Amino acid sequence: MSEFRTSLEKIKPEFCFSLNAKILTLGSCFSDVLGKYLIENKIECVANPFGNVYNIQSIANIVEGIVEKSEPNKDAIVENNGVFFHYNYHSEIRDYTKNGLLEKLRQINISTKKFLQKTDYIILTLGTSWVYENIDNQNIVSNCHKQNAPLFKKKLLSEKQQLDIFKKINLLFKTLNSKIKIILTVSPVRHIKDSLELNSVSKSMLRTLCYNITETHKDVYYFPSYEIMMDDLRDYRFYKADLIHPNEQAEKYILDIFSETYFAENLKIFINDWKKIKAGMEHRPFNPKSESHQEFLKNLLTKIQSFENQINISKELEFVQNQII
Repeated sequence: MSEFRTSLEKIKPEFCFSLNAKILTLGSCFSDVLGKYLIENKIECVANPFGNVYNIQSIANIVEGIVEKSEPNKDAIVENNGVFFHYNYHSEIRDYTKNGLLEKLRQINISTKKFLQKTDYIILTLGTSWVYENIDNQNIVSNCHKQNAPLFKKKLLSEKQQLDIFKKINLLFKTLNSKIKIILTVSPVRHIKDSLELNSVSKSMLRTLCYNITETHKDVYYFPSYEIMMDDLRDYRFYKADLIHPNEQAEKYILDIFSETYFAENLKIFINDWKKIKAGMEHRPFNPKSESHQEFLKNLLTKIQSFENQINISKELEFVQNQII
């Protein structure tokens, strides 16, 4: 029988995530998708606390801010239509005052640093080798925040530059927590604004970079989300309407492979059991006050309570208890 797809060889990891694993995700879109998936399944995770970050220099700026600096750089704050943003961070982090923005960034830095000190795994997703440099000070920005295009110069970071940047990131992480393991991945999202040709240049550099990093750094590993999308799925039916981002089906496929690769057996069993709880909580009855639904809620509450020695169930308990009459 002919094969109509090329699947990747099964990855044999050197470690597995347990239920009590602590994970930080940083970087491009896949870090966000994966982080949300981990949180939904009750794994302690801080998912992209600074929003999506697409290039490795901007990740380095963020990590340096977490580890070494007590105060965010005030000179990198810009205003657009009465809202303040910071060049080093995603536009979702904003405020109506400069001091309010600085305080938000300060608090995120503090909480992320505290989590990093006990983190087991960091997942870094690299999106592009193309960066935008502020012409005035030659600083690479994470987001231009709709400022005038002539303020920036577009440039391609060489593999050597990116390798040196990663070494700095790794050293910063290790100063906080020497036991951290890093999983690298390349975002499967295509940056077609760069053109398809230049997107290929960018992604090929990132993939070579990840290979060289994993060859020269212990405790750094690679997960092939990019290859799964490009070579295994390889069909526009797995993309959203923009033909750039993986759709929900593709994301689930990649997440399933990630889970199969890195989750310990007891974690897989837990997630399968927890799915039943999530399904119960998502159930929407025709009559919430009916005797049958009230009995359903009481049974669901008992099932949730059976997990209390494994995970924090306070949110789920409150959700169900508020519906019981």
